[in-house]
Amino acid sequence: MTTVSTLLSALGAGLAFTLGGSAEKPAFDPPAGSSLTKSFSIDGEFALDEISLIVEGQDVAGMLGEIQVSMEQHTTIEVTDTYETVAGGRPAVLLRTFDELAAEVNIAVTPAIDIPEMASSSALEGKTVAFRWNPEKGEYELSFHEGEGEGEEELLEGLQEDMDLRLFLPPSEVAEGDSWTVALTELQRLVMPGGNLHMLPEGVDVEQGQEALEMFEEFFGDFGDELGDLFEGECTCTFKGAEEQGGVRLGEIAIELEVAANLDLSEFLDRVIRAAAAREGAEGQFDLSIDTADLNLDFEGNGTLLWNLSAGRMHSFQMSGDVTIGMDLAVSFEVEGSSQDVEASLELSGSMSQEIATKE
Repeated sequence: MTTVSTLLSALGAGLAFTLGGSAEKPAFDPPAGSSLTKSFSIDGEFALDEISLIVEGQDVAGMLGEIQVSMEQHTTIEVTDTYETVAGGRPAVLLRTFDELAAEVNIAVTPAIDIPEMASSSALEGKTVAFRWNPEKGEYELSFHEGEGEGEEELLEGLQEDMDLRLFLPPSEVAEGDSWTVALTELQRLVMPGGNLHMLPEGVDVEQGQEALEMFEEFFGDFGDELGDLFEGECTCTFKGAEEQGGVRLGEIAIELEVAANLDLSEFLDRVIRAAAAREGAEGQFDLSIDTADLNLDFEGNGTLLWNLSAGRMHSFQMSGDVTIGMDLAVSFEVEGSSQDVEASLELSGSMSQEIATKE
């Protein structure tokens, strides 16, 4: 009797599962030798909500009049990846050509202040980098392809292989409606696609720009390892099912992201200011103490990842959300025997979006 009941239960569960839809396993497994071009478009729009400036205990922000500040930023990243070999859910050998790397920032201030457009580019543009997985070390070894970039090996530092958003894939088979969470430490690949792409403002001395990048990297260290400590919140993914589009079977993964971060920039700003003073020959002419330099960020948004189930790779991605950025600064400095304490704070709010399109 027990055996019959067990069989009937199993048949019933199997029938229910069949009626409810089959399981899918969105996984990374593109054909060896295949290529995919990925075009990233990252945009942000922000406006100043509040500003405070206190000098020696006196609030002087009112003396500045009504200030309106708006900022727009746009980043374009286009790469072509050739998956030479694939194993273990990752490329074993990947060739990445950086087709386009560009960014621009526009700031408008009222009363009018002339702030030129800030454009950035990278010396990586046009070059091809090889990523070769070393199973013994558990990491990728990077090199320029076929002798490109000779003498520019510093450009390889900080690059990351995963620009396929594998972080959002489920750990096992999923049926429609199944959800899973993503560790916040994995979000580096979303926040910094491709890692450090060595984007430098145009017109800035290359040596000084590289020095600033190195200082940033040294202070923040391995940003991926630190991200879990910096961010609080949750990233939840839900499988919405699969359907045919244009002869391609696509799986839809909905993403909900709510994070908050607090970053102490006091040490970093202190080093930047002192390095700038040393370059200008002003080292030792003032005594500076940065007591507080806190950057606060809140982001709440949602997105959709479409995964090509037939080809085992990303098809497209979009995410957008609301952002609030706050900065609190407290500085004490002494110049020629005269000391002064300054406290400042500001808050910006706006939106950010990221879209990725692909083509073979």
